Amino acid sequence: MLRRCLDLLAPALVEPGAVVVDCTLGLGGHSEALLAAFPSARLVALDRDQEALRLSGERLAPFGDRATLVHAVYDELPEVLDRLGISRVQGVLFDLGVSSMQLDEADRGFAYAQDSPLDMRMDQTTGVGAAEVLNTYPPGEL
Repeated sequence: MLRRCLDLLAPALVEPGAVVVDCTLGLGGHSEALLAAFPSARLVALDRDQEALRLSGERLAPFGDRATLVHAVYDELPEVLDRLGISRVQGVLFDLGVSSMQLDEADRGFAYAQDSPLDMRMDQTTGVGAAEVLNTYPPGEL
């Protein structure tokens, strides 16, 4: 899938100064490949998961200021671009679904292969966890 994404985005990203947005950064694999394949491209990457941003920030550090990571959800993209002073982008990538990080780490509360508290929040700094919803919301409000 990665190779196909790079091939599809290539015509838009070969020009100097091209901006590509990764709306679901996760651990940064697609973003790293984009930055490596298109050395004159700039990346703006969004994720609502602060731990994913931290880990992908380490991974993308070698690319310096070509990578801008933002704690946001993809429906905030217009506001993020406005804050960054970017009026046009040449490519946008969405890798939709639950990331392996949520499923693999029991303390994230998504794991089904091991016992752990049920949380299921992509951004654990906001809202309530799934266990609280299931244990406290009255029937009919779920």
